[in-house]
Amino acid sequence: MKKMMTALAAFTLVTTMSACTKTEDTEATAEAGSIAGDWLIDLDSAQFENDNRDFVLADGKWECNSCTPPYSVTADGEWQEIDRPGADSQMIEIVDDRTVKTATRLGDKDLGNATWTVSEDGQTMKVAFTDLSGDTPVNASQSFNRTEAGPDGSHALSGKWSVGDMAEMDDAGLRFSYGLDGNTFTSTGNGRSWTAELGGEPVPIEGNNSNVMAAIERTGDNTYRQTFTRDGETLSTTDITIDGDTMNGVSTDARDDSVVRWSATRQ
Repeated sequence: MKKMMTALAAFTLVTTMSACTKTEDTEATAEAGSIAGDWLIDLDSAQFENDNRDFVLADGKWECNSCTPPYSVTADGEWQEIDRPGADSQMIEIVDDRTVKTATRLGDKDLGNATWTVSEDGQTMKVAFTDLSGDTPVNASQSFNRTEAGPDGSHALSGKWSVGDMAEMDDAGLRFSYGLDGNTFTSTGNGRSWTAELGGEPVPIEGNNSNVMAAIERTGDNTYRQTFTRDGETLSTTDITIDGDTMNGVSTDARDDSVVRWSATRQ
């Protein structure tokens, strides 16, 4: 599903979600204003723009019309094959008329699961999920606001939704570390890492199962741009600004122009 775990997916591409892995003690690490260091994202700072979802759950079938590309699966609680980047099987179970459970795997590895609960008035939805794709499980929850009703007779989850607040997330999903040695940039954490030269070619992200490549360039004295690609297609970019011990990020999905704005504090 397209960014089922919205903030987590965005932060994963931005930071590779470190489980508080410490960088080496260097002059650059200690210097305020350097990108190098250990960082913690302020969850309350996350702002989502132009991030909309379109689901239909009816007649035992789930359709994700806002996924890239759109797809559908049977919602019968059974595992079934899917062809998605980084995942090859999925389970969708209708619990009741306002609740749905989902889970995803790659081979025999559980990647994560979620419980989707629509409010009694049908105008909001909470998605509580666990990401199991890294070394440390990350629990989180996010809210959605209805913008359009689903088809007559469909499940309450159906319809169009805008992303609301990121209500909670374990610290393991908010901590990350960057290193910079000359022109060599390193990002590490929670089972994922990559090392690239500033302005150099994209490199694989170790621990990422969807063949995402990463590159970074310096765009100013205290600004950087990370670009994430797959098979030569740009998936997203993240523009980073360092202001003393504060990092501000703007992550833009190149496929639908949705944006996540966030900030982090040096630890």
